[in-house]
Amino acid sequence: MRRLVIAPNWIGDAVMSLPFLRALARSDPGGALAVLARRGPAAIYGAEGSAGEVLPRSGFLGDALSARRGRFDEAWLLPNSYRAALLARASGARHRIGYATERRGWLLTDAPPPPPGTIHQLRDYDALLAARGVAPDLDPPRLPVPAASLARAHEALEAAGVRAGFAALCPGSAFARSKRWPPERYAALADALEERGLSSAVLVGPGEAELGARVAAGARTRPPVLGADVDPVELAAMLSLARVAITNDSGPMHLAGAVGTPVVALFGPTDPGRTGPSGSPSRVLDRYVFCSPCFKTDCPYGHECLREIGVEAVVRAAEELTGAP
Repeated sequence: MRRLVIAPNWIGDAVMSLPFLRALARSDPGGALAVLARRGPAAIYGAEGSAGEVLPRSGFLGDALSARRGRFDEAWLLPNSYRAALLARASGARHRIGYATERRGWLLTDAPPPPPGTIHQLRDYDALLAARGVAPDLDPPRLPVPAASLARAHEALEAAGVRAGFAALCPGSAFARSKRWPPERYAALADALEERGLSSAVLVGPGEAELGARVAAGARTRPPVLGADVDPVELAAMLSLARVAITNDSGPMHLAGAVGTPVVALFGPTDPGRTGPSGSPSRVLDRYVFCSPCFKTDCPYGHECLREIGVEAVVRAAEELTGAP
């Protein structure tokens, strides 16, 4: 069997799809499994290893040609978009498996109704697997860290004067500003943790260097800012060297769980029952207000859902996870 998986676009979604990839690989150990993915998710799939081939995205026409050259028997659609269904049809795959969303069912051969969205997103792909008789993998996402990525992480931390066992502060969120705990709170958190003997580093993603700088400038301890120029696997390597990761609902939250680092996750406009941390010890802090969860990219009110989470509550959660006094 030659199988193609059309991957989701976001880092967190890619991490949460890893059990799905493991299930497919396990169901046909002698077959070929390829993933078509954007650059960031592609690095994650390449490091995880369930897929024998990772095809980089290059625009619709390039993606269609790449998929067609693979002569795949099956195309599995993880995004719910119409574009993904058109791409699967263009691939020439005889079986095209995806949820019946956006009126795209006619482009698919196996199109079960979408899941209700009331359980964790990790289980969203189980019904797709069942449509082709594949047993799901119920274990959490796991991301092995390549030795080269770990070595580069050590070098970057050493150059910044950060020792392993630090607190990783992850103030970003690629999809929505509304998911971000205020940067001044992260700055105060860095100082509060330092007072308790736990040094911090601010880890950011592409386009978040300015956000990281705001956190560092607002803290007396001036924690270093790292990560803006590394790929997601190298960021995961840095997170694997942390004692605890303190994050928003974001890609770094899922990466930290996948490498086994304890996570304090700060939730506001999204639902931890759907996208909460998994794979490592965790504490979720949220303050549901009248409009939560709204899933909006920008808050039309005062952002109380996250602003009502205090620094001391986060410190206590970190201490519970690390066993620090």
